[in-house]
Amino acid sequence: MSTEGMPPSEPSFVAGPLRWMTRGVVRYPLAVLVLGVALTVLAVAIAFHGMGFRTSRLDLLNPDSSYNQLWIEYIDEFGDADDVVVVVEGGSRDQVVPVLQEISDALAREEDLFRAVLHEVDLSRIRSKGLHYLGESELLAIERFLDRVEPIVHGDWARLKLGNVVAGMFAKLEASAARGMLPDNEAVQAEAARFSQSLLEALQPEGRYQSPWPEMPCSIATLSELSSEYLLTSQGRMGLVLLQLVDADGKGLARGSEAIDALRRLIARFQVRHPQVKIGLTGLPVMENDEMRSSQAAMTKASLLSLFGVACLFIAGFGGLRHPMMTVTALLLALGWSLGYITLAVGHLNILSISFGVILIGLGIDFGVHYVARYLQIRGTIHRSDEALVETAGGVGPGIITGAVTTAIAFLMAGLTDFTGLAELGVIAGGGILLCCLGALTLLPAMIQLYDGPRPHVTFPAPLDLHGWLGPLFARPVLLLLVTLLGTAVMATGIGRLEYDHNLLNLQPAGLESVELEQRLLDQSDQSVWFALSIAESREELLARKERFLQLPSVSRVDEIASLFPADDGRKDSIITRIHRRLADLPERPPLIPSDRPDELGRVLGQMERLLEGDPRTSRMRRQWEQVRIALRNLPLSECYARLAAYQHRMAGDLLSRLYALRAMANPEPPRLSDLPQGLVSRFVGKDGKKSLLQIYSKGDIWDMAAMEKFVAEVRSVDPRATGNPLQTYEASRQMKRSYEQAAWLALAAILVVLYFDFRSLRYTLLAMVPMGLGTVQLLGILGLLGVPLNPANMIVLPLILGIGIDDGVHVIHDFRRKGGRYRISPSTASSVVITSLTTMVGFGSLMIASHRGLQSLGRVLTIGVSCCLFTSLVMLPALLAWMTRHRVQTTGDEGGPPTTVVLPRSRRREGDGYPGTSPRAVPADAARKLA
Repeated sequence: MSTEGMPPSEPSFVAGPLRWMTRGVVRYPLAVLVLGVALTVLAVAIAFHGMGFRTSRLDLLNPDSSYNQLWIEYIDEFGDADDVVVVVEGGSRDQVVPVLQEISDALAREEDLFRAVLHEVDLSRIRSKGLHYLGESELLAIERFLDRVEPIVHGDWARLKLGNVVAGMFAKLEASAARGMLPDNEAVQAEAARFSQSLLEALQPEGRYQSPWPEMPCSIATLSELSSEYLLTSQGRMGLVLLQLVDADGKGLARGSEAIDALRRLIARFQVRHPQVKIGLTGLPVMENDEMRSSQAAMTKASLLSLFGVACLFIAGFGGLRHPMMTVTALLLALGWSLGYITLAVGHLNILSISFGVILIGLGIDFGVHYVARYLQIRGTIHRSDEALVETAGGVGPGIITGAVTTAIAFLMAGLTDFTGLAELGVIAGGGILLCCLGALTLLPAMIQLYDGPRPHVTFPAPLDLHGWLGPLFARPVLLLLVTLLGTAVMATGIGRLEYDHNLLNLQPAGLESVELEQRLLDQSDQSVWFALSIAESREELLARKERFLQLPSVSRVDEIASLFPADDGRKDSIITRIHRRLADLPERPPLIPSDRPDELGRVLGQMERLLEGDPRTSRMRRQWEQVRIALRNLPLSECYARLAAYQHRMAGDLLSRLYALRAMANPEPPRLSDLPQGLVSRFVGKDGKKSLLQIYSKGDIWDMAAMEKFVAEVRSVDPRATGNPLQTYEASRQMKRSYEQAAWLALAAILVVLYFDFRSLRYTLLAMVPMGLGTVQLLGILGLLGVPLNPANMIVLPLILGIGIDDGVHVIHDFRRKGGRYRISPSTASSVVITSLTTMVGFGSLMIASHRGLQSLGRVLTIGVSCCLFTSLVMLPALLAWMTRHRVQTTGDEGGPPTTVVLPRSRRREGDGYPGTSPRAVPADAARKLA
């Protein structure tokens, strides 16, 4: 007789300690329960007074990482500069700008809530110092111009009589030609040509005025037009008000809630007053606030719904009420312990770890399900509850502990990763799982003993029996395995189509105004309100770096304010001071200038023509002077006088306007930071006033991973120390993905060690991992075939599926080791695996009703994953075990001895030997010996 494949007499080394612990629990059940409740009250009190919330995405990153250090350095120097953005949309610029002004004024008055309010860049004070932006040669040219016109503005307006103007030009041309001063001659010729063209235009029938005065420097013309630049886009139909929250951290779960609520109330009032425009709110602080509030509401709702659904499934699966309710009560008490553990071990929750409640409800109930299922099965043969509980602890307890430890390890390994958010979730969920296991092994038997102990003849419900449904499947285990493996191979073809979605906007709650506005800004202006940041130590470094940034293909624009301040060498100050003094006393308007007689003017013009004869360079100007004389002769005398008088007056007014424009920009004080709005300066200049900032905007969609990757790489090619939200998001997404994968591999390695330590057999260890391995392949393949991407929210499925799949496999293998003969899954194990899987699906599936799309995707993916693990653990693994034990027969034992298992020799494995190898029933010992 062969004993190959026979189960060991002691399935697990922890069975004995578990029986000993359970004997103590059932002996003092009330004391255990009172102690458990007291610990729950204490833990909840500790959490109430000590637990905090960290709701910024920055809190998810490793504070020791290089890019996080750069971000912290930026915040230390410039402050938390995440802008809240009020968006005003209207039909035209004229509708938008007044509303921007009103909102900005109202926000500026709320100094305790908002700061750095900015809706326009007021450059009027910079314009008053415009001459500082000219070169020294341009300033000297202005001084020469003032030398020429100073006698005029000081009272000698007669110099602007046309005859005097032409005579002066004639004299200068004649003198420069006689002395051979070619540069001066060319300058006078250019002046004469400009004047002749202007006078000719004025004498034409249209009578248009064209200025005869020299053009001002381009920078002067540009600066003279500066006043206020509003933050507008989409051809002026969309305006922005930028602001920052005073209390960005806040005291509640979602940071900045008080300020954001006040801002929304203010916007609602303005919306009523201005129905012709649409006013909305976006920006990273708002989106984070909306996300946290939505997540909090969704998690609360999902936790309650999952708890209710789990209880209903438990009751339906076991056909009774009291034992399911005891299990749920034990879980709730253990959840209370978890709150205290979280406060002491971590001290706070973050955006990811806030999901711990749903995780513990979905997974923590499994331990109680397995315990109660086994207990109810044993009560069919053992009538005393204390003895049944001790036997339950020894029988199913090792599987519960192994499942809990492996699931906890799957989470705790995440604590070794670099992504702080995932590491904290791993520590929280891993410890919580172990506490739920402890509650199931102590509080649950105490409650059962308190109720069932005094009632030995109480009626026990019969758990759900699945043998009638599963039996036909295992009639041909080889065929079942081939079909299921073929189906798994077909599913696996979808793995190649599986994608990872980095876009965080796709995770936000559907219908959020802040998300829709952010997307609209991207669509209509092809830029995000997010930008990369580069810190420069000097003005020269900043301008050089800006030029390099603008040459990058992925960069649309670069904002900075250093270029608003000219390089100051001190040499221009004295010139500007002289110009300012010379322009101090300008008349309000020019006087009327008497006109020359047309015939006298014609005579002077004739002299000019004769002077220009013989010079081919002046042929065009000579023809113009001739055309002026012809126009003077052809006009009626009265109209000729009127035209000349009007031209002289326009020319004098034009000169005076130019001088006033110069005076408006001749402030001798150099430009300073105080000349710009404080809300602008605080965004671009460090606290010490030495470091300056560049904001670099991407041409593409910053939420698209390919565009973001290109943008980040190009920005870092110019400044390796660049930071900002796009770079933070890019690094966080990559780190999160790497950390999930790293946690999965670490968990897998640790779980292998734990399983081997439990089973002390490599074969059983690998068998227990079959549901996890095949379930993961099926899950990833189904996601690829359905086009459901992985994302930063649902990537947590990797460690979860490890824990769930292995937990099911562990219980099946423990059941297999307790049984002899050809394997047939026991009713308690089958029902508990089904119920735990269904409760887990209900627990995580409740997330699919959340408005937060990240939580929806998490619930969807985990429901599919748990379904795959249920199928592999309830069908594929038992079929494999049935095939492996197809030649085993269990005997009834000799003379009342314990049953044993024998393996039939090959010659006796045929059907029709009287005791076929495929029969699961016990065979008499003497018959088994004959067959062997």
